[in-house]
Amino acid sequence: MLTNKVRTYAVHRETPEQAIYILNRGRNAGKPLRQPCPNCFIYYCSSPEEIETVYWTFYALWKNGFFHPHLCGSVIEMLRLSDLKKLLFQWIQPGIEKANRNPKMVNKIKSTWELEQKIQEQSKSIQELRHSLVRHYYLTM
Repeated sequence: MLTNKVRTYAVHRETPEQAIYILNRGRNAGKPLRQPCPNCFIYYCSSPEEIETVYWTFYALWKNGFFHPHLCGSVIEMLRLSDLKKLLFQWIQPGIEKANRNPKMVNKIKSTWELEQKIQEQSKSIQELRHSLVRHYYLTM
């Protein structure tokens, strides 16, 4: 039995305060979002702490390709609500319960995300430096 409600997001309905949104279409299906988009599910939470735990659990699963085998569709892949509910019951909720018992894991996942963001920033800076050097050296007379 699911302990939290999961629904399909509708643009015309009011958005709940304590919820995360799960993308349901495309290769990024299963990706958690802080803000809703037209192609997502709403996962209702009861507290801000639960939001963080659920968000980072979904992020870790999405980043490791957990949802890819469950996508259907030949042109635009999608994650069905019924499939998500089955996954929640079998795998995701037990993972969230483990994360609640061991909050260090959520912090480790969050720190890997922060590290990834720093590395992407550095990569972007190096790319800008390279473009600047090329423009300065080769493209000036």
